[in-house]
Amino acid sequence: MYIFIREDLPHAYQIVQAAHATHQAGIRFGKTEVSTNFVLIGVKDQEALRAVAMFLEYHQIDFEMFDETDNDTGYTAIATKPIVGEERKLFKRFNIYKGAQP
Repeated sequence: MYIFIREDLPHAYQIVQAAHATHQAGIRFGKTEVSTNFVLIGVKDQEALRAVAMFLEYHQIDFEMFDETDNDTGYTAIATKPIVGEERKLFKRFNIYKGAQP
């Protein structure tokens, strides 16, 4: 499972938004027969997150995109269906989330 999170949000908020998207994906995709790995990927802002959504749609990868209605924040995170096998190669173009930098 790949989780994309906006890095333009406060760090603590990023964690919560990733959890929201993951929870929604769990509801949608339900029980899976494969072991699920959690890969967190940072994106610059909401525009970059929308670009990820377009990429996933183009490659026909199911996902959940979380829309945070508090404070008119907009879309904050995406969680994909569990990704296995050859499909994982599509995600090599993205950078792993590095978290808050000192």
